Amino acid sequence: MNSTLKAPPLFQTDGGEAALPSLFFIGFAACPCAADAGDRECHCTPFAIMTPQHHHDPEPIIDRCMAITEPDEISTTPTNAHLAGQRTGSVSRSSRPFAASLIPSQPNRIVISQSWKRLLPGRRLRAQQTAGVRSKTKESLDASARPPNSRAGMQSASRLGTLQLGKYAHEEEMPVWLVKLLETEGDLRAGGVIPALKQLLDLSSRTEYAYLCHPDVQHVAKLNREGAFCGYRNIQVLSSHIIGARATGWEQLGDDIPGIFQIQDMIEAAWDRGYNARGRVETGGIRGTRKYIGTPEAQAFFASMGFPCSVQAFKASSEDDNASRRLLSAIERYFQQGAVSSMDNKVRPTLLPPIYLQRPKHSLTIVGLEKHKGGDVQLLVFDPEFQSSSTVVRLAGKATPRRQSKVTKLLEPYRRSATHLERFNEFEVL
Repeated sequence: MNSTLKAPPLFQTDGGEAALPSLFFIGFAACPCAADAGDRECHCTPFAIMTPQHHHDPEPIIDRCMAITEPDEISTTPTNAHLAGQRTGSVSRSSRPFAASLIPSQPNRIVISQSWKRLLPGRRLRAQQTAGVRSKTKESLDASARPPNSRAGMQSASRLGTLQLGKYAHEEEMPVWLVKLLETEGDLRAGGVIPALKQLLDLSSRTEYAYLCHPDVQHVAKLNREGAFCGYRNIQVLSSHIIGARATGWEQLGDDIPGIFQIQDMIEAAWDRGYNARGRVETGGIRGTRKYIGTPEAQAFFASMGFPCSVQAFKASSEDDNASRRLLSAIERYFQQGAVSSMDNKVRPTLLPPIYLQRPKHSLTIVGLEKHKGGDVQLLVFDPEFQSSSTVVRLAGKATPRRQSKVTKLLEPYRRSATHLERFNEFEVL
């Protein structure tokens, strides 16, 4: 498969067509599951709470543990209520300007950046010191034109603390038991989830239409008790697309998704080469630690492999402004331009990359968008907290149009409604 997709009309400039980036991701602002404001350690159990946090949407499926109780049934019985309010370790800190040129070619960078801005007309988040956001300042947005070895902004970089990096902000190395866990068990991954979702969406009576990303994308979930590694798990999901689609950078990844320690090494190597190098000053280094990572680290990881990355933000400027509505509109435009089948089809597959999504206290990966017959639009996501995707793939084959309750139950872990998103007033786009 070609690593460069044909740019749809929306990506055309006066000079002609612009290449669609091989990887594109979106973010919200920080991730919760191992500690609440750095005070509590995560003790996740199998099929643990998908998105546990203090100010989480009360939707019954999204906020609850998904446990397999019968061979052909998924239960939504809530467990581990004490985990509510914990962080998952993916963070975007607003005080962090992004590094010098993460885009190898200046002309291509400008064309692609302008194209994405038309597609996703987000705003730049103002620099602010909050626990949940870590985005670009205006200076850093302009810095993309600088050479990769630029050290601009390094003088102003300062060491961050537990507010931004979590409970283990000053950790020199993670405990031996966790190293062994990550080395021996690796991760929980499931392939074939996108085709299974297509099958279920076709059967869903409430679905008017839906879009899905590249079918080779795998769902990567967290291990029990691993802690705050959601940012890494979402990087792994995007890496599965690069490998499966043989997109730019797959030669560096090889045929297997990189593990957490490999991702840490690659981020450190990217810093060495000048990609968001201030991240090392601000974090004190991440190799072998449990410090939260965010959009600057994800950007460094992918940009160092040749992906053109820039950060956009959707932020509510007033009570009447709705950042989530603008985000949903932008995501729908993204998938509309990549549809490879007729727009008359109920489910419209694409060959587009998934989207790295970060919002306050959690990060996920957008794999599609769904519109219900009642008019509601919602995201389809892979959440690192949900560990049952392999079971969903198996059970999807048993679903029938007459068993709508089963179809709905299988789809619920992947749905994020507009009501859910409205609880957050800022989102980041990397």
